[in-house]
Amino acid sequence: FRTSSVLFFLTFIYGGIITFIVLFAQSLGIGNYSLFFTVYAAVLFIARPIAGRLSDQRGADVVVIPGLILATVGIIMLGLAQGLAYFLISAVFIGLGFGSAQPSLQALTIKLAPPERRGAANATFFSSFDLGIGFGAITLGAVSTLVGYAGMYLFSSLAGIIGLVLYWQ
Repeated sequence: FRTSSVLFFLTFIYGGIITFIVLFAQSLGIGNYSLFFTVYAAVLFIARPIAGRLSDQRGADVVVIPGLILATVGIIMLGLAQGLAYFLISAVFIGLGFGSAQPSLQALTIKLAPPERRGAANATFFSSFDLGIGFGAITLGAVSTLVGYAGMYLFSSLAGIIGLVLYWQ
């Protein structure tokens, strides 16, 4: 349950990204917002196998804790972005963070579950994934009406901090 809770808060951040990144990019005058997802996907592609090996060799903490920190720093950078450079650098940090933490959290979920409960554990894990995105999009949409998109991304960094605290417990 702990790993699913951490994933919920990580994907809460992601819900704000996939829902509002286009509008945020347009507000910054960035026309080619799809570069964010190109950079993010490329970094995920590179990070996941490396993080997986590290997690297998040295334990999940070595990958999950830095991953949560990187994702949180990345969303703060996104909230502070004023142009394309910071916009894309934030995609690198978020991609590294998400690409490191998510697969290691899933592996840990399966490892911690008794064999007869692994299916239910995996289902709970992916339900948390979907719920985090949905609640993130809805909640952050309301927040964006109060503080704008940049403020919304800065606010969403709290979810990363909560995820980190939950993981440490």
